[in-house]
Amino acid sequence: MRRKPVIEKLEPPIGAPGDLVVIRGKHFGSIRNEGYVEFAGSKLTASSYISWTDTEIKVILPATISDGLVFVGTKTSRSEPSFFTNEREIPVAVRPKAQVSVPIIASISNPAPTVGDLVVIFGKNFGNTHDTADVYFTTERETPPNRSALSYETGAVGTLYIPASKSDFDYEFWSDTEIRVRVPDGAASGSLYVETPAGRSASQKIVIDPRAGSKAYGMQRTYIAQLAADINNIETKQPATIRFYFPRPVLTAAQPFAELSECDPEPAIADYQNTIVHQLQATKGPSPAKRRFSQNFVISVYEVKSTVQPKYIRPYDDMNKALYASATRADKFIPSDDRAVTNLAAAIVGKETNPYVKAKLIYTYMLDNYKLRDAASKPESPLNLIKSKRGDAYCFALLYTALLRAAGIPALTDCGVLVDRDLHTRNHWWCEFYLHGVGWIPADPSLGAGLSYEGWGETGDARNYYFGNLDSQHITFSRGINDLKPGAGNTKIVQHPRGYALQSVWEESSQGTVQYSSFWADPAILGVY
Repeated sequence: MRRKPVIEKLEPPIGAPGDLVVIRGKHFGSIRNEGYVEFAGSKLTASSYISWTDTEIKVILPATISDGLVFVGTKTSRSEPSFFTNEREIPVAVRPKAQVSVPIIASISNPAPTVGDLVVIFGKNFGNTHDTADVYFTTERETPPNRSALSYETGAVGTLYIPASKSDFDYEFWSDTEIRVRVPDGAASGSLYVETPAGRSASQKIVIDPRAGSKAYGMQRTYIAQLAADINNIETKQPATIRFYFPRPVLTAAQPFAELSECDPEPAIADYQNTIVHQLQATKGPSPAKRRFSQNFVISVYEVKSTVQPKYIRPYDDMNKALYASATRADKFIPSDDRAVTNLAAAIVGKETNPYVKAKLIYTYMLDNYKLRDAASKPESPLNLIKSKRGDAYCFALLYTALLRAAGIPALTDCGVLVDRDLHTRNHWWCEFYLHGVGWIPADPSLGAGLSYEGWGETGDARNYYFGNLDSQHITFSRGINDLKPGAGNTKIVQHPRGYALQSVWEESSQGTVQYSSFWADPAILGVY
């Protein structure tokens, strides 16, 4: 005896494409088999069905959904109709958009600030959040006369607008009529403007006070870099998930452009905490086949040259509190609260109070007292460098950062690759410290100590050059630690302490994974121009 299907309720009766609709009733059949749901004369395709039981059917509305009668049909019969309305076709009064006009700057509070100073921008149509909006400041670049403007450059030849940095906590307040923002690292005299989804404001003139010092961005190189890793010999005792986390190049004033140009296969997540996540679903049992994940980036890097006037360096009292706290605390990589570090920092700087002079004293002490191992050593704490007086670039960078922080100077360890004149790469670590009024000052203690490296011959005396300057052969993949959270609980994670980024997770596998083999290739430079 075959019973006619009955629709008792449609939830919701009004919806839009992509919505979940639940049809409740009876006699639908325990499986769909030849059953169907019909909206306004069109049967749903197989991909629309989420579940089907005798009393409930769940479907996702397709993009072509229309108003009309809804039927449930089986192999032998068809229900009485219910009615569905597409909410996008319901006539409604047009509501004014919250923001329909481009932003307008009426005035700024401080037209002659230094880098790091707070600027208040007054006006209207800024929107209520800066999630999809930014404040842009002029920065200056040295451009060879025979090079045309790059795709990301705007304004006059050789100039570029950079946004205030979210990672440096530059944005302190944002409303539709007022923005409080810190002058970002790399900003130069020129102008600023506000850009929202509705458009871009007129530029407002601003003059950056250069008394404490300035930074110039010189020789520029654009690289095509490839990151890749292989996985094979997978064995699981149940279906399992394996994830690979590839660092993305960071955006800074010295590295203002980094674009993903190719990715194979398509990533599960294109940008998760500045990483690209690839995910592999493994079936139960052995799977010896090799899989490769790869991505290519186009990255522009500028040489940084700093000029500092120590007598005009301001104390950190007026500095961004969030940035200062973030860049002076100890973490799992930087043992700046260890007694050996705090005692050594105090002994080196003595009674000196000027941040720039203290940073130079610590740099000089390390180069005079520690011997550099050219080859990377086995993973060890940078504290061992204090005892053994010998260490690799990793230990030099982390200990220098720790000593700076212990001396009260905001500092970061940068991580990425060095590119030599033959376009070979090596994982590398260097530093930057913050001076209020100037911005982030680069320092590479291992190159200053004589690390073997075939550069393009632009640096001259390495010891002096790599305190305050940095060549354009450093590609940065992390600034400070990127503390990733695993994608799920009860998973096994893999770390690479001496990888080309300081991040807490590189690989992650779910329960049920017995084993697999992975190989991370060194970043490859496919071209430079």
